[in-house]
Amino acid sequence: MSSTTPPLVDEVDWSRLFHAYGVASDTSAHLGALVSDDDAAFAAGLDHLYGAVLHQGTVYPATAPALRAVAGMLHDPVLRRHDERGRSRLAALLGWVDAVGDSASWHEDTREPDAVEPTEEDVDAFYRAMAEDDESVWESDLNDYLWGRSIAELPAACGAALPPVSAFLTDDDEAVRLAALDTYVRLAAVQPDRATSTAPLTAALDSASGRDERAVLVLGLGDLGADTTRWLADDDPAVRACAALSLTRSAGATAALVEALRDPLAADEWFTRRPSRFDRRVHFGLVANLLARDTGLAEILPACLSAIRVAKGGLWVTMTWGPILLRTFPGVDFQPGVRPDPPRDLDEPQKAVLRELVANDDLWAPHDGNASLARMRVGLPDDRDAVARLAS
Repeated sequence: MSSTTPPLVDEVDWSRLFHAYGVASDTSAHLGALVSDDDAAFAAGLDHLYGAVLHQGTVYPATAPALRAVAGMLHDPVLRRHDERGRSRLAALLGWVDAVGDSASWHEDTREPDAVEPTEEDVDAFYRAMAEDDESVWESDLNDYLWGRSIAELPAACGAALPPVSAFLTDDDEAVRLAALDTYVRLAAVQPDRATSTAPLTAALDSASGRDERAVLVLGLGDLGADTTRWLADDDPAVRACAALSLTRSAGATAALVEALRDPLAADEWFTRRPSRFDRRVHFGLVANLLARDTGLAEILPACLSAIRVAKGGLWVTMTWGPILLRTFPGVDFQPGVRPDPPRDLDEPQKAVLRELVANDDLWAPHDGNASLARMRVGLPDDRDAVARLAS
C-alpha cells in the first residue's frame, strides 16, 4: 500500500499525545495512509489532520509531531498522484501545512508554560484517564500545561518544514507551486529570523510569469519584511497593489492602492487562484489596509467613494463602508443603543462620502441592522433625506 515508510511517524509515541478527540494513537495510521496508493485512505488521512490534529485551527500536542512527519514525507513520489477530479495530493497536503502555520501565527506568546514540569507518573495517569474517556482531564491543569507546551513547540516544527516546502517553490506543477508559495510564507512568518527566509521567494520571482504567482511572491516578501518598493512600478496593477500592502508609510504605496480601488469590482476578479491573504473579496482587503494608514481622508477619498459606490448591505457594511464612515467621522463618542448627535461643520471630503452613501440604493434597506448600526455609530440618521441634507 505504501511506497515508503513515512519518516518520523514510527519514532513518535502517539499514545503520549492527544488531539481534539482524545489520545492520538490513531494518528500514526492516518499519517501512513497519506503515502498509500489508496485514494480513499489518503482522503481519510487528510480529514483526520484537519478534523482532529488541527480541529478548527486549534493546536494540540499531536500537531507539531504530525507537522514534522508530514514535512518529512512531502517528497514521497506517491504524493504526485491526482484524484479523479484532478486535484493534487501534494497541493492538498501543503494546504494543511499552510493551515498549521496560520494557527501558529495566532499565538504571539510561544514561551514554555510557566509551571512545574509534571512527572512521568502524572502524564501516564493523564493519558490513561483520557483513554478511558474521563472527561475531567480536559479541565485539568495538566491539560493546560500540555496544550501550552504544544504551542511553544510549534514555531520550531514550522521552521523544520521550511526546507522541504521551499523545494516546491519552482515546481513544474502550478497547483503545487502556488500551494507551496502560500505555505512557505506562512511558515517563515512565525520564525524569529523571518527576514532570512526571503531569498527563495526572490529567486522564484525571477522565473515567475503569471499574475497569481507573482502576486503571492510579492505578498510573501512583504510579509517577511522585505522592501517591495520596486514592484510599485510593475506593469500589473494586481502586483502593484500587493507590493503596496506592506509599505504602510509610503505615499507611493498609498497612491497605488487608491488607484487599484478606482474599480473595486475589477480588483475582485484579478486572480484565478486568489491569494490566501484575501479570504473574501480582494477589494475588502485593500480597503482595510488603506483605512489603517496614517493619511488624511482627502488623500484616500477617491478609493472610499468608489468602494461605497459598489457596496451593498450585510457583510459589505462590516468590510467597507462601515469602516469608511468611522474614518470619515473620527472621535465620535458612541454608546451602544444611543445615537450620537449628527456631525456638524462638515468639510468637503466628509460631504462627498455622505453624497455617495445617499446615492447608493443598496445601502438603505429598512431592515438591515448592520447598516443602521454603521450610521448610528457616527451619528447619522437612518432617514436618507436627512443624510442628504447634511451633505448639502
